[in-house]
Amino acid sequence: MKILALLSTCVLITSAFGQQISLNTQYMFNEVSFNPGAVGSNDYISVHLNGRKQWAGFEGAPSTQTLTSHAYLGKNLGFGGTVFNDVTGPSRRTGGTIMGAYRLRLSQNKAHILGLGLGVSFTQHMIDLSRLTTYLPDDPAMQVGYNNQFVPDANFGAYYTYLDKGFVGISARNLVEVNRDLFDFDNKVINPMVRTYYLYGGYNFSLPKDWSLKPTGMVRMIDALVIQPDVSLIASYDDLLWFGVSYRHEEAVAGMAGFQFGIFKFGYSYDFTLSDIGNYSNGSHELFLELQIWKNQEQRKKTPWLLRNRIYSPSSL
Repeated sequence: MKILALLSTCVLITSAFGQQISLNTQYMFNEVSFNPGAVGSNDYISVHLNGRKQWAGFEGAPSTQTLTSHAYLGKNLGFGGTVFNDVTGPSRRTGGTIMGAYRLRLSQNKAHILGLGLGVSFTQHMIDLSRLTTYLPDDPAMQVGYNNQFVPDANFGAYYTYLDKGFVGISARNLVEVNRDLFDFDNKVINPMVRTYYLYGGYNFSLPKDWSLKPTGMVRMIDALVIQPDVSLIASYDDLLWFGVSYRHEEAVAGMAGFQFGIFKFGYSYDFTLSDIGNYSNGSHELFLELQIWKNQEQRKKTPWLLRNRIYSPSSL
């Protein structure tokens, strides 16, 4: 009964809020996960691991793991990719996206930059039939469902930044809505993923004594014009420690905190569920760990393996 209730709830949430794509409370720390235009926007190589357990304590609740990496390659080009695993009850989606972006300089001093990115995604839809109980044993409708379908699609994003202060982006996922398996073009498949749009922006305000305040907002929208707004406010101290709050319309209120230690960034958030499912769960937990390789040029110069072939001249000794 819990599995049936969960699936029914997921259908209602998908219809009402467009949450076919997994949610992330700490999305502001990894814009690449929903906007390929942000690829290469950092001054370091980012390797970002995120894990989310939604509606903890509820049997079969959504659980998502995502690994994202991207870097600036030079000549205004960025490259990155992401892989994910998303499980809800008996259903599973796994896949990945390869992304590239061109960073257009809108001013000579690089104060204004517009990133234009494209991504090609591949998603495998699976159902664990052993976890389903049907009225008819070996129901043929379930046997021929969207099990083991490998569906390609495309994403687009634009991401504008003003120095390290202001930012705004717009992106779209599942643009093509392909209805054929990548390895079986003779038969149509049921692709449950519909086009999803994101509008995202914010500003980083400097405060006295190395503090800063960063309000951000996001609006998610699916093709049916169903909209879900999300706002957050984060206070940071010297980019080493931060805490904040977030509100997702009619869905959750979240608290988050994190810290930076060398090239490692860590963050945690807890969502207090506002919808009816909060009566049956213990909220949602989310963790992320980011490795920032070559965060600045000084760090790069001190990296031992980069110096192994260095040729010294007598004047440098």
